[in-house]
Amino acid sequence: MANITRLIKNIIPYPDDREHRDGFSNEAIIAGLSGQERKQVESLLIGMLSKRPDDLLIVTTLGYLKSHKAVPILNKLLNETKFLPGKVIIACSLYEISKDDALIDMALETTAPLKKWWDLIDLFYYLAKLKNKKSDDFVRSYFNHEEYLVSYNAKRAMGEIKS
Repeated sequence: MANITRLIKNIIPYPDDREHRDGFSNEAIIAGLSGQERKQVESLLIGMLSKRPDDLLIVTTLGYLKSHKAVPILNKLLNETKFLPGKVIIACSLYEISKDDALIDMALETTAPLKKWWDLIDLFYYLAKLKNKKSDDFVRSYFNHEEYLVSYNAKRAMGEIKS
């Protein structure tokens, strides 16, 4: 159990601030887990999410794990959250698990009214991961945005610009 506890600390670093998480990805760690480790990590992450429902890294990790066990708690979060970027991230994570197209529509409807570039930029990467025509077209609609960072990140999210 000590190894799993240490592993969880690498998968979900704390504190959960920009300094410790900006640019962080745990996908390589998750991809390297054995079947048994995945089950243990999944259970621990679901427990953590119950205590830290605002931690969107846990949400996205459960999506990447395709955790069907997490669907009820993620649906509850989706219905309760008022933070629009968070709602988009939860919908995208649920889509990774269930492939329910209604979640794409919800994510796009929630993203559409957002106008602040700092909200949009992060969401482009979540929407691009869906590999869906609607979400791809939405991100592409920002390719010629007047704000350079919005345009650049829309293109980068869609693989038009290599980092």
